[in-house]
Amino acid sequence: MKFFKIGGKPCRALQFDKQLLGSNKEKLAGSNVFVRSIPKNLEHEDLQKKFAAMGKIKSLKVSLNSDHSSRGYGFICFNDEATANAAIEQSSKDEDTVAMKFEPKDRRQFRKLINNIYVKNIPMDYPEDKVKELFKAYGEIKSLHLMKNQIGQIAFVCYDDPKGINKEYGPECAQKAIDQLNGKELEGGQAGQKLYVRHAMKKSDREIEKKKETLKYKNSKKRCNLYVKNFPISWDKEKLENVFSQFGAIENIKLEKGKNGNYAFVCYKQPDSAAVAKANLNNATFEGKTLIINHYEIKEQRKIQIEDAIDKADFEKYQA
Repeated sequence: MKFFKIGGKPCRALQFDKQLLGSNKEKLAGSNVFVRSIPKNLEHEDLQKKFAAMGKIKSLKVSLNSDHSSRGYGFICFNDEATANAAIEQSSKDEDTVAMKFEPKDRRQFRKLINNIYVKNIPMDYPEDKVKELFKAYGEIKSLHLMKNQIGQIAFVCYDDPKGINKEYGPECAQKAIDQLNGKELEGGQAGQKLYVRHAMKKSDREIEKKKETLKYKNSKKRCNLYVKNFPISWDKEKLENVFSQFGAIENIKLEKGKNGNYAFVCYKQPDSAAVAKANLNNATFEGKTLIINHYEIKEQRKIQIEDAIDKADFEKYQA
């Protein structure tokens, strides 16, 4: 099942291959091919069929938009450089799809001409002139906009060459400010509150980055976090902490109210503590209630599992 669909959206599965790890990018550089002018109705499997005769393919994909429609280009990693070169030569005779050697860009170049930065977690008592003084150390400021939110202040700082000659002046200043100030604690802020300094992005791009960071954090905490339900209605966060803290240090507890009773998320600092707590407390009885404990699952993964279960049920029903 190399190519399949989940909820009508095209997906692909690859056999694990150490050579495809990110650490081997340079080794595979000669084997990678960029394919453009792909008809919009072609999917991963169609592209595979088109190039399969040219040699063994390690990995292949058609680049998709956020709505899973084709962008009209894709990438193929062949087994070796000779096969990739042969595929490029063969495609030169094709009037439609065109293949060429893939030349990755240095990611640092993507932000080369961005001279505007976004800053958050600025202490509430910092006036505009103090914020400006902080960022002026890294270059000439063209504009600065300071705004308040619930936990502090945010700002947009734009650098620019006062003479208007050097186009790289602003981006270089912005990068210096990011390198020096991101993660720095300022006097007057809340304890542990650090400056967040990044290149400014469009709202839609920023939302995508937030989701990625959130998913990355949740995934890192998956083995430490327990989902707990069916405990006595009288239990509060303090009671939950008393019961669960005997198995290890707890990072936080989140208590929620549901239609069918309360439930909680207990996050330990170490995954081993969560495993021991689950082993000892799952199905344990308190005040006539039997605890039900599972490892926390990311919402997006639960959705996929539910869809898979529905698809499986439909398939079994059809088979019957």
